[in-house]
Order: sequence, then structure tokens, then C-alpha cells
Amino acid sequence: MTGELSEDEREIRLDELKASPQRVMVATDCLSEGVNLQEHFTAAIHYDLPWNPNRLEQREGRIDRYGQPSPTVKCILLYGQDNPVDGAVLEVLIRKAVTIHRTLGITVPVPMDSATVQEAVFKSLFEKVPATRQLSLFDLLQDTQSPVATVHQNWDRAVEREKQNRTRFAQRSIKPEEVERELLESNRILGSEADVEQFVKQACDRLNASLVKQKNGWYLPNIPHCLIPVLGDKPRLITFSHPAPEGVEHVGRNHPLVEGLARYLLEDALENRQSPTAARCGVTVTDAVTVPTSILLLRLRYLLESNKHSTLLAEECLVVGFTGSPSQPQWLSDEETLALLQRVEPGGDLPLQRKRTAIERILSNLPVLESHLEQIAQTRSQSLLQSHRRVRAITNSQFAINNSQLRVQPQLPMDVLGVYLFQPL
Repeated sequence: MTGELSEDEREIRLDELKASPQRVMVATDCLSEGVNLQEHFTAAIHYDLPWNPNRLEQREGRIDRYGQPSPTVKCILLYGQDNPVDGAVLEVLIRKAVTIHRTLGITVPVPMDSATVQEAVFKSLFEKVPATRQLSLFDLLQDTQSPVATVHQNWDRAVEREKQNRTRFAQRSIKPEEVERELLESNRILGSEADVEQFVKQACDRLNASLVKQKNGWYLPNIPHCLIPVLGDKPRLITFSHPAPEGVEHVGRNHPLVEGLARYLLEDALENRQSPTAARCGVTVTDAVTVPTSILLLRLRYLLESNKHSTLLAEECLVVGFTGSPSQPQWLSDEETLALLQRVEPGGDLPLQRKRTAIERILSNLPVLESHLEQIAQTRSQSLLQSHRRVRAITNSQFAINNSQLRVQPQLPMDVLGVYLFQPL
């Protein structure tokens, strides 16, 4: 794989290569960027010494990166003991870079152009040759500093600047517990690995493309018909946990399988009123509740205004639950509503007409709930505003961003996408 190949051609070569259980890829310096290899390779051998030692770390970073399933990644540097050029590169560049990395913990790029570095390397070859000529007075008056020393001095100055920058922009003010709080809140809204797994399994079951449990993951023998134009019809071995084992495809929230299933089910529920795959309304008889409990699936929209006079439109789906009649609802907390959805198991059934009557009663009383739902939207917008301000304060504390000018305004009316009623057993 050479730099003469386009990015698409490199990906094609890589796809052909990873089909083999045992593989070795020989690449030129094009490996330093543009190709992620953590899922297919576990070692890197540097058989050429680049003029820029940062290239070594860049190459290793294509393999030793997030998503690498192997606990150990081996990186080996080959050089010729009787090759004076390799020895000069090691002395001038590689060993210096290793020392800086061990001291500072990061790699500092060489602060000089390649031509200057090459000149220093080649002159270091001749510095080891003993002088055979008589020095003159003019030679003694000249600057005797070698190009190698010049490179190292400029490099040392760059290291000092990096130390100052790391001190100036140190993230000591960031508290891990604050970051964890926002991440947990995001996962609660967006869904965890377990939520993605449950959704994909249930959606595939309804589309007659059930998953089969295997040792390393889940086998999808048949792609749902609605996703064949996007995913093709080739069976897949998938997992919802990260990192994925060798030969297993990771499926996360943004995977085409998840996005395709979600898009199809939502559009089908909105357009297909006769026999939708996933209905917008439903009644479940269960022992998880002791009184009739209603859950609404809402789609909320917000306008996010920043201090730069820019406005962004954001939207989210939210489930809210209440007990009692719509005229006097007793609202459940977000945790209670989500917990109810996760633990509900049907324990009985009702005649279809009774289900229709129960759902129509809730739908006819939705206008009564309008003021309550608007209050929920206002409360949710303030919660998002505070979360947005906390994130801005955490990540930009060094730059003193004025959070007081941030605004989040809900756009009413909201959409009610689904109504679900749980009847006690």
C-alpha cells in the first residue's frame, strides 16, 4: 500500500487483506495517516527509519488505538548495525525523541524543516571521520557548532515551550466526577449498550430476522428486508460490546443497522395505520403496576441561542408517565418511568375493543394535559440549559466563557408520538 493509492483504493486493499486469518501488510509512509488497523493487526515493525520520528508514533497509533481487542500490541524498530545512515538517524532523531517522550510523557515534533534535519543527519556521518587537514586561523574563528547540536537545541526549546503550555492549559480544574455525571446523563438519554442490544433484538424479531446467540456475539443470518439496500444481504456476526473480538462487527448507537431499524420502525408507525410493525399505541396487562399507568412518548424541540447570536434547533424524544385520570395526573419521575418500561412483562390480555376504548379515552383528554406537558418542556429546557452551562464551564474554564448569555427555549406545541397504557393484573 503506497501513497500513490487513493484513500478508497487503500480501503479496498485492506478489505481484501483482512479476509485472510493470517496476514501481513507491507506499507510505505502512507500508513502514518488515513487507515485504521486496530481491528485487523496487533503489531507494527518499522523497517525504515523516517526523518521525522513523529512518524513512528503515528504509524503505531493506527494499530494501538481505541477498539484494539488485543491486550498487547508489539512495536519493533529494525535498523542496520553496519548502516551508518541508520546509526545517524538513531543518534540524531530517534533516541532524542524517546528521551523527550519518557521525560514529558508526550511526543514533541521536530521544530525544523525536513531539509535541515537531513543535512544534520548527513553531516553527523562526517563528524565521526577524523580530520586530516591542518586548521587555519580562519577555521578557528568560525562557528564550530554542529548541525546536530543546532537541531537538538531547537528541539529542547520546543520542549520547554510545550512544558509551559501544559502548565498554562492544565486541566486540573476539571473534576472527574463532574464529567462522569454528564456522561451518565448522556448515556441515560441516548441509551446504553444494553439498550441498543435489546432494541436490535426485538426489532429483528418483529422483522423475521432473529439473532442467534453464539460464543463471540450474535449471528444475524438474514438481514431485515428493509435494510438490504443499505447493508446488503450478507449474514453478519455482531456484538454490542466494545472492543469487538477478532472477526466480529461492533454495533453501536450510530451503526447503520441501528439507525436503519429505528428509521424504518418510526416511519412505518407514522404512515402504516393498518398493520404497523411497531404500533404507536398499546395496552399491556401486567403485575408491574397496581393502578392504571399511562406513558406518553414525546418529541420536544428547543432553540439553543449562544452569546455569538447563533441559533441551533435541537430535538429529543422523552417518555413521561402518570397515574390517575388526565385531569388530575400524578406524574412519575423519569427514573420510575424508565424502570417501568424496562421491567414490564405481560401477564394477561384484554379484548381488542376494551383496549381501543382505553386508548381513545386518553387521546381525547390530551388537550387537558397540554398545560402539564408545557411545564414539562419548560423544566426539561432548564435542565438542558444547566447541563450545557456545566459542560461549557468544565471544558472552557481557562477561557472564561460567559455562560449567562446562553438560552434554551422550548418550541411548542410538542408532538405526541405514542401512548401506552399499563393495566394492573
